[in-house]
Amino acid sequence: STFDIDDMPEDRVYSIRIYKQGEKVFPQGFPAFRIGYIQVAVNYPPMTAKYLYERFTEHCKTQEQVVIYDPSSGWGGRILGAMSCRDDRNIHYVGTDPNPDNHFDDGNRSRYSDLADFYNTKTYRGNPFFSETNTYKIFQLGSEEIQHDPHFQDYKGKVDLIFTSPPYFNREAYSEDENQSYKKYGDSYESWREGFLRPTLETCVEWLRPDRYLLWNIADLLIKGEYLPLEEDSKNILKDMGMEYKYVLKMALENMPGQNRLDENGIPKCKNYCLIDGKYSKYEPVFVFYKPKL
Repeated sequence: STFDIDDMPEDRVYSIRIYKQGEKVFPQGFPAFRIGYIQVAVNYPPMTAKYLYERFTEHCKTQEQVVIYDPSSGWGGRILGAMSCRDDRNIHYVGTDPNPDNHFDDGNRSRYSDLADFYNTKTYRGNPFFSETNTYKIFQLGSEEIQHDPHFQDYKGKVDLIFTSPPYFNREAYSEDENQSYKKYGDSYESWREGFLRPTLETCVEWLRPDRYLLWNIADLLIKGEYLPLEEDSKNILKDMGMEYKYVLKMALENMPGQNRLDENGIPKCKNYCLIDGKYSKYEPVFVFYKPKL
């Protein structure tokens, strides 16, 4: 019988490098590590989040409280950025994330609260003579169903900024929990878009005050040589709900193995890239939307 690799399930396919007998693995093997298929998971840069929070709440910083909503709290980079915002505004961070790895069984604490409390007690913010601490509220629910929570409903129409980096369909499978969106809504991108992405964005728009901003960090996903349109679908959903698209911010990424591979024409193979100081760099798009005044 003949063997066809195309008949194998995707999770059973391996790349094999063949060496001649007696040939050394290195230095020939270094390129495999340099441009390998794996990439370490990274947290969202807290200083980037801090900058965006301050930039897009500048026009409302004098109000009694500035409410920031993060639909996908991730690994805590954005809540840390919120806690570290400057003293000229009173930040209240609201985050949602169903990942059980980041929540404790007592129902009162989470890794998010531990991180925020550590910052608020171990920095100058812990001294009431010099500063006040920023506050937070964390929900262990998915952003596509958080609108049903009675405590979250208290924030409806009171959110001053929305900023997150949502799951990229099935790319960021950080947990095997069944509540993770990539498992919860079937195998197809379309079912994920309608089951997770659309209701998440609808809640964001409904909870956001007029004359406020929504920042959406998402990128198209390359699967089997074709890009899934996460960027365009997100933009279309938001536009259909009356949000005004302003522009895209290009968040340049740190250099990582395999990130800056060039084609034969010298242009990067990745979709989103920019030129910084004569060098190409991959970037993550942050789409800026505005909710018009009533």
